Amino acid sequence: MLIEHKINHFLKWVETNQLTEHEKNVILNDYHIPLEILDYVTDIYEQSNYIHDPIDGLELVIVHIPTKLDVQNRYISRPISFLIKDDTVFTFNEGETIIANELLKKKMTAPNNYTPTTFMLEGINYLVDSYIPVLREITKERHKLDDLLTKRLTNRDLIKLSYLQQTLTFFLSATESNVDILNLLMKSRFGQSFSEDDKERLEDALIEAEQVAHMTALEAKIVNKISQIFDSIMNNNLNDTMKFLTVWSLALAIPTLITGFFGMNIKLPELDNNYGWIYLIILSVLLIIWLILALKRNRKM
Repeated sequence: MLIEHKINHFLKWVETNQLTEHEKNVILNDYHIPLEILDYVTDIYEQSNYIHDPIDGLELVIVHIPTKLDVQNRYISRPISFLIKDDTVFTFNEGETIIANELLKKKMTAPNNYTPTTFMLEGINYLVDSYIPVLREITKERHKLDDLLTKRLTNRDLIKLSYLQQTLTFFLSATESNVDILNLLMKSRFGQSFSEDDKERLEDALIEAEQVAHMTALEAKIVNKISQIFDSIMNNNLNDTMKFLTVWSLALAIPTLITGFFGMNIKLPELDNNYGWIYLIILSVLLIIWLILALKRNRKM
């Protein structure tokens, strides 16, 4: 998708999503964007970044936003790129979901005197905030798993927990990178050239990014603690099961030993007695009871 929006006399917005080869050629030829920059903005694995190209007069800012993979609350982060050239802002999104630009389109239709820089900073601020509802959803899911600590755990619960850990690992890296890039942008010559209003917008975006990074780190820490508790419970249950099986394997070995001994084809005391088999059962039961009591006395059960 490649759409050009005329916002005002100071600003044009070129909106893109999952560019085709033909659209890439349009970007290269009609808008004169270098191939190296186009490779940056179309790489779905590109990290958060800030690039200043003084030769072509380009300013590129890449931030990461959450992207949902499936219905099981699995998320990853994907890059969204803002490229400024003269009076034009390009937004690039090669991820699985369309860029969250409802706010941007409202700004586009409303009468304003936005500059490319203002438009980019408003977009970054909005995209950074897109983590918050996702983190709330993760918190709700975490509370559900937390309630299962006193109940029987299933493999499905463990898979859900692993999905949360996976999502938060992606988010933690993405949100920290967003903070680093916004700090770099603020200290750059480009950031120092902002108007006072735009500097305030950048500061607001940085504060939001730091808050989101802190929320993500805290949630990741809590989920990791819950995972450790889950592991302890599972290991304890496994130990109890192995202990039970070990004790009863020892107990069942006693009658096997006795019956095997008296089953030999030789003369043995009491073997010819009509009630000899009862004596064997009684002896086996007594030895099993003795074994269990001995294990309990030595705290092996």
